[in-house]
Amino acid sequence: MSSEITNETGLIPLQADTTLLQDPKKFSNGDLKTLEEIAQFNPRFFVRRRIFLTDSMHFNIYCIEPGQSNPLHKHSQSDEICYFVQGTGDVIIGDEIGAVKSGDCVHIPKDVGHEIINTGTERMIVILAQSPLPCAHEKVPNPPSEYRRVEFSH
Repeated sequence: MSSEITNETGLIPLQADTTLLQDPKKFSNGDLKTLEEIAQFNPRFFVRRRIFLTDSMHFNIYCIEPGQSNPLHKHSQSDEICYFVQGTGDVIIGDEIGAVKSGDCVHIPKDVGHEIINTGTERMIVILAQSPLPCAHEKVPNPPSEYRRVEFSH
């Protein structure tokens, strides 16, 4: 993936891969993409790809190999909704951590630190929306030294 811009120190993408936005549209007023054409993995770091972009929303896919994560960050002006398509792992929101699996949907309010970690043995695919724009990725100042485990009734 030649368009991937990375932070080699932290091995994380600094920007989403936007090559999918250059594909020809399948509808005159809209578009359609398949999971097979948008999912892409990298053995060195998680992959963030922009599926769609509107005036008010990013719609992305995160592809996370076992042991990889989307490192702790926040969006001071944007909410994020994550739908876990495949895999298992942990999600950190604020000072809490909880297990997630395929079929789970998580809301992350604006200005709250969060991280997605693939703790499983299979690849993780997460589809997410971020709104409103612009959606800046910002470092979390003074992150918690410990996280409180939250148990969900799955």
